[in-house]
Amino acid sequence: MSQKEHYNKKLLAFFIAFFIVITFLAVYGAEHYNGHDETVELEQYCKISDNDLVKDNTSTCLYYITWDGSPTGNAGSWALYEFLNDHGYNMDKNGYVKTSQSMDNFEYNSTPGVIFNNSTYTVDYSGHTTIIKPIYIYGENLTNNTTIAAGLQKLKGDVPSGVYNEVKIYTTEAIVDGLSIPSDNISQYHHINSVTLINGPAGAYIFNGYLINPTNFEHETPHQVITDLRDNPSYKPVGDAVKGLETYIKDSD
Repeated sequence: MSQKEHYNKKLLAFFIAFFIVITFLAVYGAEHYNGHDETVELEQYCKISDNDLVKDNTSTCLYYITWDGSPTGNAGSWALYEFLNDHGYNMDKNGYVKTSQSMDNFEYNSTPGVIFNNSTYTVDYSGHTTIIKPIYIYGENLTNNTTIAAGLQKLKGDVPSGVYNEVKIYTTEAIVDGLSIPSDNISQYHHINSVTLINGPAGAYIFNGYLINPTNFEHETPHQVITDLRDNPSYKPVGDAVKGLETYIKDSD
């Protein structure tokens, strides 16, 4: 065997070994990904993907993931309520919502809100189809028997796998910035907490926590909030939250 042939064989062996090592590391890394390497900041939009999480998707979809008695979910529901009012729905009619007050003996007792009766609302916003999907993963009250696993199981059946995976990471694995725990462990009842995920052809954002601080609605009933919004459509806490939704829906288009 010539010196050149010997050298070429050694070079080929090197590249084969290099390829095997790189392939192993890529597969091992994917299978042993640890969400604890991620952090998430509460109460602000965080970009989680530059790509669409849903295969062959052509629309922007907002997933509002909460539970029936959630103070965070109730407070934030007014942002979706006003967004839909502003874009073709008369939310006070046609049975689109029912009023709600969050569970007692919990943080932000009796926060007023609305529960959306439709599983899907479709609007034309900024020249694109936007789909709003309210998703409720627990009943009206959390208890000591409430489990994270039950919330994930319900969520898995309600959203595409790409959306499910990101919500799971950013509620049960990613560490909340400034804390040493994920957001599903913050409450006295560990559960999948309320999050808003906006996904579209240009990428995805997640908002972990309340779109509107529940303290803005202390001592109010749902009907009082509805009246306040009709008298003052630019009511700042709600108006600011609606602008946030609009901004990140556009960014995801």
